This record gives sequence, structure tokens and C-alpha cells, in this order.
Amino acid sequence: MERWMLESSTGAHMAQLRMQLAQMTAASQLLEQYATDEKSRAYLSTINQSVCRMLRLVGRLELARRLTDEDEVRLQVAPLDITRWGTDLARRLEGALAGANVSFTWEVAPGLFGVADGGMLEQLVLELVSNAAKTGSPVKLTVQPGTGSVRITVSDQGPGLDAQQLATLFQQPPQEEQGMGVALAQQIAQLHGGLLMADSKLGRGVHMVALIPLREGMPTGRLETPPPQWGDNGLDPVLVGLSDVLPAQSFAPDTLG
Repeated sequence: MERWMLESSTGAHMAQLRMQLAQMTAASQLLEQYATDEKSRAYLSTINQSVCRMLRLVGRLELARRLTDEDEVRLQVAPLDITRWGTDLARRLEGALAGANVSFTWEVAPGLFGVADGGMLEQLVLELVSNAAKTGSPVKLTVQPGTGSVRITVSDQGPGLDAQQLATLFQQPPQEEQGMGVALAQQIAQLHGGLLMADSKLGRGVHMVALIPLREGMPTGRLETPPPQWGDNGLDPVLVGLSDVLPAQSFAPDTLG
């Protein structure tokens, strides 16, 4: 099969899968009025969790395709109040991770502005926070000014990585789930003209640092047409992005509200 035919077929299948997931979400919402007992609500929570996990899977596949396909629009940049963006995202992360009993702290510096794709930067943070939260240790997010850049750091206090694991963390293609998240975050940082770095020692956790240039303008190549926005069926992207970490209770009907 020709590559263009395969890619076209893959894109069509992902779109159909999103339509099916949207119907499942709608059906779940209709069933809420009949879920009056604890057992029924627990079943609905599990259904919602599964839908979110499938949305995450499809979204990551679409994102990987978008980031690597030369014919796809890669970034949709605009002036961004990075302080407001970081504060809003951190508060949502804090609320979501509380449901998984993961301690989450954050610091966002005031007065940070730039030109960036806010949605893509949110995805970068979600990938790194998801990896960090899987350790079960406290997670910290900081957004601070660098030299002509913004420095986004996600740290955990987990078992850390040895020298060999650290050396292969950015290996392509990714060898495991954690590697895919790192690969996506790295691509997003690079498309902004920045980079992603990692620091870790055994027993001292992992510290992931994304340096994103604070520039007034961005290259215009492949930025003219916004990419299709499928969304997450009206669900908070944080819940979808962390659905592999959060327990089913986090997806209870009243929580998704």
C-alpha cells in the first residue's frame, strides 16, 4: 500500500473512532439520570475513565502524526500570557492529581509573556506530569524566566534513572510508554525553537526541563492554517491527559459535570 493511502486511511479511521467515542460520551451522560445507586455510578465512572483513556490514545496518535508529517500544520502560535496559562494549568493539575493522592506543588513566575502555541505547551506539560505522577511520588511544576526564554520544569522524587536509562531516554523510536511522552514533549519544544533536557540520578527522581524561547515572532512556515480541532468531547484535557494515572473515581459523573 502506498504511504499516502496508508496515512489517509489511518486519519479516516481515527476520525471515525473519535465519532464513536463522542457517541459513547453522550450515552454515558444520558445514563447518569438512571445511575442512582453507588454500584451504577461506579460502573459509569469506569466507562468514563475508559473513554478518556481512548481519547488520550487517539489524541497522542494524531499529535505524533501532526508533529512529524511535513504536510501537516505543526503549530498555531499567538501572543500568550504565559503566567496566566501556567497558573490555570497548574490549578487544574493540582485538583486532578489530588484524586490520585499525588502531592502536586507549583510555582509560576509573574510577568511572563511570549508567542507560542498554548495548546501544544499544555500537551508538553501533561506528558511530563503524567510520567512523573506514575512514580507515586510528589510532583512539582515550575514556570520561570530563563535567558530569553521560559523554563518549564517538571520534577518528581521517584526512583530516578541510572546513567544508561538517562542516555536512552530520548532514543528514537520510543521504547516504552514513558519514552513516547518524552518524544512528544521534545518535538513540541523543538518546534518552538527550544529544547527538552533531563537530569536524574538513582534515588533522586527525574527533572525534565523545557526551554521555550520568549520571542515576539515565530517562523511562518506551515503556520498559516489552523489544524483541525476535534477536542475531547467537552472533557477537561487535563483529565484526558492524566487518565492513565487517575483512578476511576476521578471520572464520576458529578466530577465531569
